Amino acid sequence: MSLTALRIAGLLSLLVCGASARPAEPVDAGEPFGKLPLVDEVRCGEGGDDHDFTEDPKGATEVRAVLGRPCRVMPSRDGDGPRHFSYLLGKGKGLKAGAAYVLSVEFPEDVPRTMFLLNRGCEATRGFSTGAALGDVLYTYTDNNVESVKVPLSGAYRSWRMLFHLHDRFPDVSQPRGAGPRPSRPADGFRVVIAQAARKSAPLSAGAAVARVRLFAVDDPSRFDLPVRLPPAPLPRRRLFWREEMSDGVVASTRPQERGLDDETTWFEHQARRMRFLGVNTFCKDLLEFGHNQGWDASPFGGDDWYWASKQPQRWRNILQMVRRYGFDVLPYYEWAGGTGRKGLGRQKRCVPLGGGAAYTHITWSEKLYADVTDPEALADAKDLLTATILRHKDEARFAGAWFRTRPSHLPMSFADACLARFEQEARPGRKVTREALRADRGLLEKYYAWWYQKRRAFLAALREHLRSGLGGEPVVLFTAYGAEPGPAIHGHQQRVVTDDVETWQAILSRPPHQGRSAYPLSKAIEGAEHLAAALRPPQTWGKWEWQHSLPPPDPASYRQTPGVLMTMPFNRMYTVSGEGIFDAFRGPAGLAVVRHYPLNENALDKKLGYFVSDVERAGPYCMLAEARAVAFGDPTHVGYLTAASFHRGFPEHVRAFNAAFLALPALPSRRLPDAASRPGVAVRAIETKAHGTYLAVVNVGLKPVEAVTVTLPRAGRVTDAATGRALAADGRSVPLGLGPCELRALHIE
Repeated sequence: MSLTALRIAGLLSLLVCGASARPAEPVDAGEPFGKLPLVDEVRCGEGGDDHDFTEDPKGATEVRAVLGRPCRVMPSRDGDGPRHFSYLLGKGKGLKAGAAYVLSVEFPEDVPRTMFLLNRGCEATRGFSTGAALGDVLYTYTDNNVESVKVPLSGAYRSWRMLFHLHDRFPDVSQPRGAGPRPSRPADGFRVVIAQAARKSAPLSAGAAVARVRLFAVDDPSRFDLPVRLPPAPLPRRRLFWREEMSDGVVASTRPQERGLDDETTWFEHQARRMRFLGVNTFCKDLLEFGHNQGWDASPFGGDDWYWASKQPQRWRNILQMVRRYGFDVLPYYEWAGGTGRKGLGRQKRCVPLGGGAAYTHITWSEKLYADVTDPEALADAKDLLTATILRHKDEARFAGAWFRTRPSHLPMSFADACLARFEQEARPGRKVTREALRADRGLLEKYYAWWYQKRRAFLAALREHLRSGLGGEPVVLFTAYGAEPGPAIHGHQQRVVTDDVETWQAILSRPPHQGRSAYPLSKAIEGAEHLAAALRPPQTWGKWEWQHSLPPPDPASYRQTPGVLMTMPFNRMYTVSGEGIFDAFRGPAGLAVVRHYPLNENALDKKLGYFVSDVERAGPYCMLAEARAVAFGDPTHVGYLTAASFHRGFPEHVRAFNAAFLALPALPSRRLPDAASRPGVAVRAIETKAHGTYLAVVNVGLKPVEAVTVTLPRAGRVTDAATGRALAADGRSVPLGLGPCELRALHIE
């Protein structure tokens, strides 16, 4: 059908139904929502496409037929900068602050595309990519470790869907960073912005394309809470959690007119509701960001002499009381570097680089606080922190443990005189140890390194014991050694695109403006386990700086026999989760913790959008590619996310299916059954229990569906889907399954 015919058909439809008519019956909003009341709709390229449409720059979009439907397309051409278009949804439609809605955006999956969707009604941004498009931008202030893989294109339309709660007030196109003007109210409607990066940052993307935008009302969002079937007690349980970096600026101001919600705790409750919807079982909140107090009361423990007071000192207590109603366990997150107050330990900067200089790196704003893990006073300071934020609240919440992450120079390897004296006393090298001696004697320096890593292990173990003595049970201390958002790069500061199509990318990167970048084979990165090498390697340094001492890498081998402490393994791209040896290096008695590092993509789009950060995921089932492979090759017990901002997922049906299956499995060691599946590309892992049968994790690691696979059982018995309890057809020794791309199924044999 021609574009003219499509437009005529759309106009006739409007004449029959009325431009503002609403359907008498609810409309199918798609999985997992079913039929919901349709509040507003934009049919791009048809009548009713106005909705206060904007585009920047002028002429950035065009309407054309794509896969037989009219579509608003924002082509991406050589030399183009960032661009966007937007619609106003819900104006005069009776929107209510705090109410739940579903935003649905239909797009063609015909060619590689990368686009960002900005929902101003809840100040949430999410990007996604199709096909071989990069997703995260190529040019920003960090190396995003980009990867291009020929993910299949469906050749059809998909829907990106977000369940959200409308804020009390919100910005228009431009969003402030933190406190700032948010002039719109629910009666005014809210903006939905579709944006894309500059052509040079997304070389394969054909540009954003949207056919329809719809807004649905949800009268009772709790009916979409994912029912999670956990393993029976006393089997240990797995954990899913996320930490948002640049999100709570929406409630940062003490002036109501400058924040999105009147009650800040309501904003955090929206996160708890998303957790229920997505099937996430552990609530995580940052209490220290780059060392600074993020909303807890330090007054009983030294006040401003220890940590400068937060503008919202009761935020943490209020959050805990709210979370308790939802039944989640709690995992506080700390970017700790010692106290930041007038007499704070971190401000004393007791650490000294090996070269004796005043700073480890050129990141001046992160060099303001140091903590030395070999210093007994630092241990006392960290214990006080856990007492103030966890132990004093032990009757208000169930704490899973504590999650520490270092930032540049916050927990550096120190060569201060006091630290060297401790090394002399404890390691007894037999001579006076100075910075000059360490620089001159590599063997002595290696002994110092080994001693320091053992001191860090002892420090974390002591924090674990502090928590266990105060809480009881077996809380776990997680430690993330990576200070940069994207995680470690396999080639240090070399700018490379890991890809399964080297020829195409080499041709792209050989032309301006890409000189200095190159393509690297995906197969080589996987076969060489290069991600593991990068994860264990000290960061590259240069000139007078000491990045290798500012951010000492993880040493997971030191924790193989250390209960209750886990070094987290970073993951994100396909090459980071392909191969069992990668994961085994980080496994310990408490299990295996993997953390997905999302780049911020900060300020990568047009400044007219205001402050911008965004995660990016693959479209459709491929949004779970990394997690599915992580289970197949490593079977983690903890899966965490370091996210750019408010964490929504655009393809929730696939996320929910994975999360339900993951949490249905006990947090016990598993073994790979290499010949259990009748089809290649299907991995099977078995978890044996003494009194509760055998669990199987079955994963399609491939990019295409497997319509029929037979899984041979390690033992006979009744077989059920562990996530749903539904009985599965089995002949006593095998069970037939169908698996979508990147799908995890959890089975239980009794």
